[in-house]
Amino acid sequence: MNIKCTQNIYKSANGVSNVTYYILVPEGVEVRGIVQLSHGMCEYFSRYTAFAKYLCGLGFIVCGNDHIGHGASVSRTADLGFFAARDGWKYLVEDVKHLTDLMQRRYPDLPYFLLGHSMGSLIARLYLLDYGEKLSGCILIGTVGPIAASGSIVHLADSVARSRGITYRSGLLSNLVFKGFNRKIKQPKTVFDWLSRDEAVVSLYQSDEKCNFVFTATGFRDLFTLITKANNPVTFRKTPKELPLLFISGDKDPVGRYGEGVRRTVNLYRGNGVKNIEVIFYKDARHEVLNELDRLETFGDISRWLETHLAARAARQAVEQEPETAAE
Repeated sequence: MNIKCTQNIYKSANGVSNVTYYILVPEGVEVRGIVQLSHGMCEYFSRYTAFAKYLCGLGFIVCGNDHIGHGASVSRTADLGFFAARDGWKYLVEDVKHLTDLMQRRYPDLPYFLLGHSMGSLIARLYLLDYGEKLSGCILIGTVGPIAASGSIVHLADSVARSRGITYRSGLLSNLVFKGFNRKIKQPKTVFDWLSRDEAVVSLYQSDEKCNFVFTATGFRDLFTLITKANNPVTFRKTPKELPLLFISGDKDPVGRYGEGVRRTVNLYRGNGVKNIEVIFYKDARHEVLNELDRLETFGDISRWLETHLAARAARQAVEQEPETAAE
């Protein structure tokens, strides 16, 4: 199977940055749907190439952008981890929606799924508030539950940005966020062992300058604004009630508080009437389940979930068309 890969840019909602986006289209197979990827903090779309090619093999078009402050959407190293002087979190959401609009104009009849990992899952959860009706389902990987101190960290990061500058990289903020992530790992070899048990993945991440960097103070402010808003009661209330959601996490993921944060998030969605939710935890897996030792199991579970909701969508469409057929 051939895959046609294209790369292009559009202007970010921040009015300044050029957002690089990617589209992978399988050739020679029936195209059955689209999966848009929203990557996490301190990484970029191309880290998902193996997973994207797997989905292409199943007949899905895969697309995604490098968020502002990340990957090829950055023209200078100094801009890594910087979104905007103010309200950068909003632009992250709007940039993802921009790509959805572009793809749905091009492929108006295909089922459309959004997948967000880590910070990308927070972006996806806020996307659902205003644009969830555009989707056939949403997959949330390595998401973050409510954090009592998130509002305080927003204020601290804002204070650092005001006193030291909007692009200042704060070791204090970085340590506050990440210092304890290896705490439950016996004899960690790197500061990034919490990402995956696959040492090759961790080694590549550590040596990649577009991964191994510290967010700016405003970047941390935006990150914790995303966490705060994604876990706001309004977010749970306004999420479309019928939208299928798949939550995936490693049970050794410190970002999801080893399952506790993910379970709490799921319960808050269910408590607000969102019922079509499936949850999968992978035993001993860490944060990046798509880059874990048992990643093929995760690929397969996502494939099964997508197939289930493609079939459900087709069944609904068949029922909706029955009266028209009878009238004819």
